[in-house]
Amino acid sequence: MGLIAVFDLLSHEAMHLPFNEGYLRMLRVAFPQDDIEFFARPGHVAALQGCFAASDRITFQPIPPFTPAFGLSRHNPIGGRVGAWRCWQAMRKALGGRTPRLAALLGVEANLLAVLRRVWPEDVALHMILHNHLAETISWRSRNPAISAFDLTAGLRRKLPGRMRYIALELGIREALAEYAPATTGCTEVLEHPILGGEWCDTKDLAPDEPLRIGFLGHASRSKGFGYFVDWATAHASPMLEFHAIGIASPEALAMDQTALTRKATAGSVPRPEYVAALAPCHMVCLPLPQGYRTIASGSVIDAIAGLKPILCYRNDAYAALQAKYGEFGFMADDITSLGARMANLDRAWYLANRATWDASLRRIRSARLPENLAPGYRGIVEAG
Repeated sequence: MGLIAVFDLLSHEAMHLPFNEGYLRMLRVAFPQDDIEFFARPGHVAALQGCFAASDRITFQPIPPFTPAFGLSRHNPIGGRVGAWRCWQAMRKALGGRTPRLAALLGVEANLLAVLRRVWPEDVALHMILHNHLAETISWRSRNPAISAFDLTAGLRRKLPGRMRYIALELGIREALAEYAPATTGCTEVLEHPILGGEWCDTKDLAPDEPLRIGFLGHASRSKGFGYFVDWATAHASPMLEFHAIGIASPEALAMDQTALTRKATAGSVPRPEYVAALAPCHMVCLPLPQGYRTIASGSVIDAIAGLKPILCYRNDAYAALQAKYGEFGFMADDITSLGARMANLDRAWYLANRATWDASLRRIRSARLPENLAPGYRGIVEAG
């Protein structure tokens, strides 16, 4: 019997809950005899603990989150390093001198990476999950050399020591990351983002008198292409073609004219049960995500797959690799012009002609990513070192 210690030092109370639940359920199947302990801020612990039964044998404990010292930005290397050192001390205290089979850090940023690179024991496996900090790093970098010399870009361009590994959550991301930071080659593993099958319904059929419903999922902002979605709705919405925004609106989205949307993006966050229920009647999901998403396992894409909703999106490394492995799961455009042209010509006949192909691919993806089906492969990654 061993110990698996899982730390989330970056997520707020409701952040990454579906992934964290799926990851823990996968670990429970992969290592049925081991003790599993999860550490995060109190609100996150409370929200996640309610998803598990005592029979799951997972211990949940609060731990202080990563907080830069002196009120400085997390990009500041001084305040950030002090905050990261405090996290390391809290992790040591949580471990209490025990050596885990595996420690997992569910999200990593520059300062945590820098500190753990220096202090983490070389003979202990540490898996660092790559969430959206990676895309933020690639899309923006400070022009201040005193800051950029210590940011995540600089960290990624140094090889990891010992048994430290990055964990990419989507196909194609490892290769895209290697182009940007060659030092990550050989120390990045792929875990396809877990899917929680239990919360999702089956395929939504399109009745003869029912409108075709297109959904936009997640944070509604210009950076995620929400402006295009609103423009397409304004131009093409009709009694037989509806557009639904399911998620929280950024201030810029709230300022947009959402009159053409049957469901509008909301000013406040959408509770998970309401979010899942709102997606159920949709037939397709449109996600005009920018190229930065070639290094993100988008939660919106994962939810569309889990809900068996074909996706209208741009082609990138991750989605091309996904299609190559599992088959066509929607329509991938090469640019905004071709995606806009497809949105201008959505019709029931095209949807119905392709639905069976898309549905079969989506079911293959969803099945492969259930925690119990991911567990054997992930155990192999851990045991391989």
